[in-house]
Amino acid sequence: HPTQKPVKLMEHLVLKSSNEGDVVLDCFMGSGSTGVACKNLNRKFIGIEMDDKYFKIAKDRINE
Repeated sequence: HPTQKPVKLMEHLVLKSSNEGDVVLDCFMGSGSTGVACKNLNRKFIGIEMDDKYFKIAKDRINE
């Protein structure tokens, strides 16, 4: 994804802005770095992505 963020950065932001078990919403999911961070940190995640290509990439990354 052209603006993909490092998972470590997203983990830092998720840690600072949520608690375990919280739900995090990413309205522009792209390749899913926020979703991966949430999975790693025991947060629930809702992601929205219009592009089927990136949705599949995100889904595969989050479900690894």
